[in-house]
Amino acid sequence: MTEETAVDARQSMVRLEPSEIPLGASLEWPIVAADGATLFDAGTVVPDAPALEFMLRHFEPHRVIQEPVTSAPEEEAAKDGPLTLEDIGLTIGARVGLRGTGGTGSAMYASRVIGFSTPRRKGERSLFVTQPLMTGFNPLDLTLGEQVDLVALTGRGVFRFACTVDATCREPFNYAVLSAPGAIRRLRTRKFARMPTRLAAHFATEGGPPGALQLGRVSDISPYGMSLTVANPSAHMGDRLRLSFQFRTDGVEVKIETVAIVRHVGTIDPADGSAAYGLEFETLEPSQRIALKSFMAEHT
Repeated sequence: MTEETAVDARQSMVRLEPSEIPLGASLEWPIVAADGATLFDAGTVVPDAPALEFMLRHFEPHRVIQEPVTSAPEEEAAKDGPLTLEDIGLTIGARVGLRGTGGTGSAMYASRVIGFSTPRRKGERSLFVTQPLMTGFNPLDLTLGEQVDLVALTGRGVFRFACTVDATCREPFNYAVLSAPGAIRRLRTRKFARMPTRLAAHFATEGGPPGALQLGRVSDISPYGMSLTVANPSAHMGDRLRLSFQFRTDGVEVKIETVAIVRHVGTIDPADGSAAYGLEFETLEPSQRIALKSFMAEHT
């Protein structure tokens, strides 16, 4: 999970008219949705009129016209006094997302809680966590005294807090001892049924003929799957799609590339020939699932 500069749509984007979008030619600039999500990158092609019609029906295409503006994350502070580990409901075995500061950028790695210290005088307890991992990257090496940012998902909600690395250990396996959490924030009250949304997604049938990714619209999403409306449905139940989509949560721009299985193909809409796939995520990194749950929680 990576953090990038977020586009301030109110200041840096302008709505495109259909006549301004060329067909069958490489775009000189990217086309983005109202929320800044990429619909077509610069250099790609809007292939034909049906593809243009699908984009206009399901999205509001814009063009970025000035430098992006960094927007600061907003968090909901606890309303009833400082939160504690007991309030969070964090248990041994729980997964957490961990972001370091020592030259690792803003990538969120997956870790697991393996223990707690004995409560001290004020009830504070240190955390014992496994060495943070992320698929495709080396394990995250934490350094003594480094401050780390954590996101924890429990049955009581999604929480964010900071800790200091008090110790790193190599035996019997790699793990770290973190200080008692400070400034715990509850991001929202959580429920994780499928959430209606309007996200852009790019997809292609896995194992199919090579070609550019097609544009689709995510109409609802959960941590385990989504409903994806597509312009020209050709996949069948059991097919696998390569998916790419992005969203913003807790001030972080998250891009997910994964594979999903087609579990359902909806009825074709006679108005434009589109249909919705019911998709189940086949692979999703723990840190990505945490981010997706956080995104859903912020919008429910």
